Amino acid sequence: MQVALSARSGWGDGVQYLKQGLDITRRQPWLYLQLVLVYSLPSLAAAWLVLYGPYELIWYQPLVFALPWITVAVAPSVLMHAVDAGHRGEKVNIFQASGRGIPRVPLYVWTNVHTTAMFWIPVGGLILLRATGPGHMVPDAVWFLAIGVVALHQHVRTMLAPYLAIHGELGGTRAALHSWRLGGRHFWSLLATFLVSVAPVGVPLAVFYLLLEFFGPKPLSAALLAASAQIGWVVVQAIRPVLIPSLHSLYEDLVQAGVIPS
Repeated sequence: MQVALSARSGWGDGVQYLKQGLDITRRQPWLYLQLVLVYSLPSLAAAWLVLYGPYELIWYQPLVFALPWITVAVAPSVLMHAVDAGHRGEKVNIFQASGRGIPRVPLYVWTNVHTTAMFWIPVGGLILLRATGPGHMVPDAVWFLAIGVVALHQHVRTMLAPYLAIHGELGGTRAALHSWRLGGRHFWSLLATFLVSVAPVGVPLAVFYLLLEFFGPKPLSAALLAASAQIGWVVVQAIRPVLIPSLHSLYEDLVQAGVIPS
């Protein structure tokens, strides 16, 4: 039985949901390794094309643009279904997880259209404001802090939207709006769960990337910089097998508490 959110502090929630998420992942570690590797391949292929071409072919740019979207949009839905099965004690393979997740990709994308707008309207507004004449009067450090805080706030408030859409059977608009309300009521628990779940994989990978970028051989540093967008999605995919199970555990806690209809 999960402990009610109100019985713990925000950081206590984060640690507890991380433990519950890792319990799910440990039931089928090979499955999550497969999901990371297979759904990272499109972004890695795009990175290879960025570095080595063939630049002159007509399909080069469309392929570089399209390949990472498999990692961006298809992989999360597949992972969410794998985690949901694991949470219920069901063991699935990568083909079963993909068979369940891929048909739900349009709903996932439609939901993210809403959450992307909710994120970028305030964040983009601040970025544009910084670029204007009066914006230069404010120190860059203040701008970076303000933009970072707003970005984190908007992300946390909309994090539950995909779960509400895919597992809660809400439409994209309702899922985004309900996530915004829940994100306000449970902000600190969601923030802590996000930060605590991203850190174990995200921080070492980020440090490793920065060390290679700044202290590695110049050809390697140049390659990492050129393909940073594509490699970034590989890093995100590596984080998901820890983050998604943790957030799923929090989501299920809200369902059990009656906050989300089951």
